[in-house]
Amino acid sequence: MLCLRWCNPFLGQAGWLICFWHTFYYLLHHENMIRKIIYGVYAILGMMTMAACSGQSDASEISLEKMHGFPTENTGFLKGVSALYAGVIEGNLLIAGGCNFPDIPVADGGKKAYYRDIYIAPLSNDTAFEWKKIGQLPQAAAYGVTISTEKGLICVGGTTATHSLSDVFLLSLQKDTLKRDTLPSLPVTMDNMAGALVGHSLYIVGGNVNGIPSSAMYMLDLLDLSGGWKRETDIPGEPRVQPVCVAQDGKLYVWGGFAPAVEGHQASLSVDGYMYSPETKEWSSVATPYDAEGNEISLGGGMGTSFGEGMILCAGGVDKDIFLKALQGIYAGKEYLSHPVEWYRFNRNLLLYHPQTDKWTTLGEYEQGARAGAVIVSQDGFHYIINGELKPGIRTNEINRIKEKRR
Repeated sequence: MLCLRWCNPFLGQAGWLICFWHTFYYLLHHENMIRKIIYGVYAILGMMTMAACSGQSDASEISLEKMHGFPTENTGFLKGVSALYAGVIEGNLLIAGGCNFPDIPVADGGKKAYYRDIYIAPLSNDTAFEWKKIGQLPQAAAYGVTISTEKGLICVGGTTATHSLSDVFLLSLQKDTLKRDTLPSLPVTMDNMAGALVGHSLYIVGGNVNGIPSSAMYMLDLLDLSGGWKRETDIPGEPRVQPVCVAQDGKLYVWGGFAPAVEGHQASLSVDGYMYSPETKEWSSVATPYDAEGNEISLGGGMGTSFGEGMILCAGGVDKDIFLKALQGIYAGKEYLSHPVEWYRFNRNLLLYHPQTDKWTTLGEYEQGARAGAVIVSQDGFHYIINGELKPGIRTNEINRIKEKRR
């Protein structure tokens, strides 16, 4: 039998050279040489194909750098927040709201604080931000959705310290002055959901609807605001709190999400994904994200954005096994909240989804992406990962930038 034990596709150039000469030597010293050469060529081509489909991408497609500077006037906000509103407006990065535990850690019974201030910083190739406060949200809030449009940033829903929101408004800059215009309110309160813009249709999916974990989806036609929000086809499967949602090539993609036990329903955590077609108003299953070893990855609490030529970049998210046990109450209280950051195993993989082939690849593992409740904002081949949790209750004020090297 032709021995190809050296031909591991992950051994690199040296391994392939050994493989080639070993096979060549074997064929020279056995009969039916021509037939065996043909078989050998097919075997090597097959292994090359396996290597190409192994789920690995070239990490040289990106570079990752830490940004410097964060708003300093509010000492609580300075510690970093989760679930803020963020986007790009007139060449500026805008951040607003968010929440954290600024005084006493949640493990020791600390109270969550919500923020109201709105800040902007000009975007450039530089890694330093110069922040300026330009206004405030109507109320201190977090866990909503921000959508970038040609007219400005649309902020949808969220929650305050006391109640969930149905408010929707547009933030725009006019001569360096922030303007807020009211848009049609949601027909329900929504928080911890996700959303994206497909053409002129704004979709909001999952989250808590009127306080209950949901798989519902709502749509607002930005060219027909008088029509208000319309209920669309629900996402298949379990309720999805904090899913990832990205629009690409006229379709809507959703992965992940979780739900605590409510009203007799068991706690759940989803890793699967679906694509929604606005034309047919139907969902179809798409590939589940996985790492280089083939392990399924939860994107619940993670982030996603369009990337490169027709791809989708996803990062962060809670560990599916650990967090499900927390939802089930197996892990709970101070004991659960007091482990070191590494114990929670937030997703470190920067993942690329390829819609044309329905395949996932990875750009590598990066600590800077291991966040829950972070926000990702994209502009001209730059992708900014903003704040988020390092572990339950512990935030970071870091902003890290992913740069596409093909830009």
